[in-house]
Amino acid sequence: APGAYCVRVHQLESLDAFRLARSVSRDAYRLTLKRDLRPHFALSDQIRRAATSIPANICEGYSLGTRRQLIRCLRIALGSSSELKCHLELARDLGLVLEQESAQVLRSVDRLLSVLIGLLKRLGATVPS
Repeated sequence: APGAYCVRVHQLESLDAFRLARSVSRDAYRLTLKRDLRPHFALSDQIRRAATSIPANICEGYSLGTRRQLIRCLRIALGSSSELKCHLELARDLGLVLEQESAQVLRSVDRLLSVLIGLLKRLGATVPS
């Protein structure tokens, strides 16, 4: 029923992990539009792919409606978050983004990693320590 779908979307929007993932995704994507990073297509593309993958996988897992599928997709989102952190640190280390520009996004990625690990634990999934 269409009403049930709207309720599920509202529930997804209320998840801290999803809201934080969307924020991280936007902020990381914006960094790729900066003058110094833009010409480095491979790295900026990897940042974009990892960043957009995070909320998309949370949404997919939530929409599939089973605990098993949600856990699978949350693990993928966790992996993409780690990948994003690695790419952002490389861009920072190469001087392609300013320290102050990347610091806030990296803090948000760290928080997202913690939130995802906590959510996976609450769902009874094993997670790396």
